[in-house]
Amino acid sequence: MTPKQSQWKELLSSNKRVFLFVAGIAALLSTFIVNYHVSTYVERAQGPAVGDLFLDNIPIYDLNFTFFWAVLLFWIGNIIYRLIFPKELPFILISLSLFVLVRCFFISLTHIGPPETLLVVPEELSYYSFNADMFFSGHVGAPFFYALLTSVKSIKWIAIIYSIIMVVIVLMSHGHYSIDVFASFFIAHSLSVLMLKFKPIFTE
Repeated sequence: MTPKQSQWKELLSSNKRVFLFVAGIAALLSTFIVNYHVSTYVERAQGPAVGDLFLDNIPIYDLNFTFFWAVLLFWIGNIIYRLIFPKELPFILISLSLFVLVRCFFISLTHIGPPETLLVVPEELSYYSFNADMFFSGHVGAPFFYALLTSVKSIKWIAIIYSIIMVVIVLMSHGHYSIDVFASFFIAHSLSVLMLKFKPIFTE
């Protein structure tokens, strides 16, 4: 039996794990719906843009191609990996759901207009793209959060390196204010400390 088959057999052999797996998928999809409505509200309520110590001193670079392909390749690659080796998948799904919900809470409180940027969302993604969902950065925080959750060292380091690369891309393209970027590390770390306390429930 291959490691992939072994992990799927282990996951499907337990009613509790099957329930957590299904609940994780449902929770993540639900939080995406919540995120859509909250972001739509923030889009309407946004105020003017403000100054930023970093962005005011960094020229705007057109990094559309790098930005969108980096995001696409990272998350599709990790989805494929988790489908091949699903042992941590229920835990990852529930944890990312919490991350999205917490971010929804924060962006609903913050109505600052976005900085000037050259990032242009592809038309096929425009339905689920917003300009004013600033604080905090999901592009930086989510992969760092994911890195702190996983026990697979290679995936952990890939996610950490990717999140650092996203810091550079987001700041150079003025996709977020600098506080959105740097605060995301602290928020992601705090959420990981909370979720890792519950990890045995998902893996035992």
